[in-house]
Amino acid sequence: MQRSKKWFWAAAALETLFLAAVLGFGWLTYVKMSAASKIISEAEAKMAALEQKEREFAASEANIKELAGDIALLENSFLSEGSFVKFIELLEDAARKTGVRFSAQNARLPSSAKEKASMTFEITGTFRVVFNFISLLDKIPYAGLVESASFSPKIEQGQKRTGEITAKINYIIFNYNL
Repeated sequence: MQRSKKWFWAAAALETLFLAAVLGFGWLTYVKMSAASKIISEAEAKMAALEQKEREFAASEANIKELAGDIALLENSFLSEGSFVKFIELLEDAARKTGVRFSAQNARLPSSAKEKASMTFEITGTFRVVFNFISLLDKIPYAGLVESASFSPKIEQGQKRTGEITAKINYIIFNYNL
């Protein structure tokens, strides 16, 4: 019986040691898996954030491509010394379309950002075509304003009225690049 008691206690001790080893291995595995799981979840969160940023970047890039035409129009709407001739040609084309006679009188280009570009010109035609021309000034791509306009009837020699008026217009250009 002595021997069977010793055997029992030896088996119980061995089983306890085996159970402790299994529990220790299980706990160690759990700790390792928890750490790996935490690292994986942090990496997944970072990847999700990067994917979201990538989608936002792609959307922004698509918007820029979509707005490229508008950006080009905006850049072309600024008048410069090099494009001033185009502006005058634009006014001449508007004069041809409306049927007025156009004559550029004076152009003043700014030397600093505080100054505004301006142009003085005369147009001659019937009342209707003169005001059609003035209304076309709102449709040109350069932002500007009629600062002053003076109208006078066109009178030929002998004080005979022709039915035409002459308008002297000072036009200020706001979007001029130095």
